[in-house]
Amino acid sequence: MRIATSTIYNNQISSVDNLSAQYQTVGQQLSTGKSLNVPSDDPSQVAQDLTLTTTIAAENSDASNATAAQNKLTFTDSTLSSLTSLLQTARSLAVSGANDIIPNGSQRPLIGKQVAGLVTQALALANSQYGSSYLFAGSGSATTPPITAIGDPPSGVTFTGNNNAPTELINGQQVAVGTTMQEAFNQGSTNGTPSVFQLLTTLRDKMNKEPASIQSQQAINVTGQVIQGSAADAAPTTLAALAAAGGPTDITLQGDNSAPSGAATFNVSISISGTNAIGGSSSQTFTFNSTDTIPTVLAQINAASANTGVQASWNDASQRLQLTSVAPNSPPFSVYDVPTPTGGGVPPATTTATNAGNFLEVFKIPNQVSVTTNLSTQIGDIDNVINQVLSARANIGQQIQNLAGTTAQVQALANDNTTTKSSYEDTNVAQATSQFTLTQTALQAAYAVTSRLEGKTLIDYL
Repeated sequence: MRIATSTIYNNQISSVDNLSAQYQTVGQQLSTGKSLNVPSDDPSQVAQDLTLTTTIAAENSDASNATAAQNKLTFTDSTLSSLTSLLQTARSLAVSGANDIIPNGSQRPLIGKQVAGLVTQALALANSQYGSSYLFAGSGSATTPPITAIGDPPSGVTFTGNNNAPTELINGQQVAVGTTMQEAFNQGSTNGTPSVFQLLTTLRDKMNKEPASIQSQQAINVTGQVIQGSAADAAPTTLAALAAAGGPTDITLQGDNSAPSGAATFNVSISISGTNAIGGSSSQTFTFNSTDTIPTVLAQINAASANTGVQASWNDASQRLQLTSVAPNSPPFSVYDVPTPTGGGVPPATTTATNAGNFLEVFKIPNQVSVTTNLSTQIGDIDNVINQVLSARANIGQQIQNLAGTTAQVQALANDNTTTKSSYEDTNVAQATSQFTLTQTALQAAYAVTSRLEGKTLIDYL
């Protein structure tokens, strides 16, 4: 059998090339610390490695988003902390203004200036930004501040955002990452209580001008009920309905003495004593029946305002009745229930009883006008809004806690997957070093054999 020298030589060269490639591959694994450097190193493990790489990137992105959301919520809570301090300052000023030892109210306008400063601060807090987004604008992509002051000094605000809390997709779920203007500032409240802006501007005006007025000391409506009190309402609430749902205390209005005992009709009367348009004292009695609505009550009182010097108004938003002096210099006035004769039958009645507390209690208004009474109402409103802000902060704290748990969970998954990924990629240094040494020795031997083969001639094979 004849063996060509070229065949022996080519086989030896191929062996050298294979050993050289293996030597380079193991050397690269040792130098990079990675056993997978190109797809051909181990196609099956490369596929699993690429899947894990994608998963880890998503998990790291979720963890980063959760951390960013926590930072935003922490900033929001800090903003609401400033709002809480502002409201506590307003409460202290209201208490100071209600102090009867202030001589002739001389210090109240100075307090009013401080409250005016709080109004400006509240507007700034409501338009706070985190990055390029407004904290309390809602879920929309607002490019302008959500709160705009009406007038200068502000008499109210316009809200252009929405009351949907902003959310972000984190770990496959939509997570709330903020609060709303309604939750934080009581703007557009569903229970008729004033917003931060309403109560601060009202407090400012009462300190500065001290108009003689009295109003419902709390919202007239009860939970789940809205009193329809404006003339524009389709079905204004009647006094009978108010008496049947008199809030914390059931109120029974006295029966009309002209009707048989137990009849469904009734009358209530109040007397307003004030100062008429020409500066003289005057009083007038007003009588209302069961079918009268709030608009008709307002109409009767306002029709006689030239005589009593008092006007009535109703606020659908705050669910409150207000009586205000409109006589020159806004002098004080008083309101009280008028006794209604009872006993049934046809007048004159044999028994007289007082319906004291009926009208005034249904509308939750005091019978005497005083700055202390007015400011006490404001203090109650401030306490309500402070509780609202604290509730919003509690919700934000819960959101931060939930996100912290999500961050820890996602990071743990990313760490586990990174460990698995490393088991696919990382070089077994001891094994690779041994293989590198053996390959190096075999390659050196192959080079030596090849050198000897190159030195052979035809004579050596004969």
